[in-house]
Amino acid sequence: MKRISTLIISAFLILGACKPEVGEIGPAYEAGAGLIGTWELTGADQTDVTLPVPETRDISSYYEGNSSKWVVVFNEDSTYNVTSQGPGFDLFGAGGTWRYDSPEFPTELQLTQFDTVVTALPLGNMPRTIDTQVSLVYDRIRGDKPSVSYKLIFTRK
Repeated sequence: MKRISTLIISAFLILGACKPEVGEIGPAYEAGAGLIGTWELTGADQTDVTLPVPETRDISSYYEGNSSKWVVVFNEDSTYNVTSQGPGFDLFGAGGTWRYDSPEFPTELQLTQFDTVVTALPLGNMPRTIDTQVSLVYDRIRGDKPSVSYKLIFTRK
């Protein structure tokens, strides 16, 4: 019995001494640094948030089927401009300035159209420099409550 106990304890000690090899996890990317560049609206989802169980529909064909598409350029100096206006509602105006709600951990993109209209758009994902897509969320308000939420998907050009 002592021999079996000794073998079991030895086996646990040998297995406990084995450590998994941990490799590099890859390069670090600055939060939100990937927004700089030219983005084209390529897709959208529409969610009716007034229903007991919100229903989402893909409305990308509305934007894909038009000859003109939304193209927005975000510059390093915190300005943006719209080089092409597409169909649907106008969130961006002709241009203005942009900033994040929190530079270290951004969750929202804040647009100011030439110092007049401020629009806050929650980020659907954090744009890194290697990302080819970013999504912005826009909630339409009816009265004092959100009625429809749009997830706008932009692809890097």
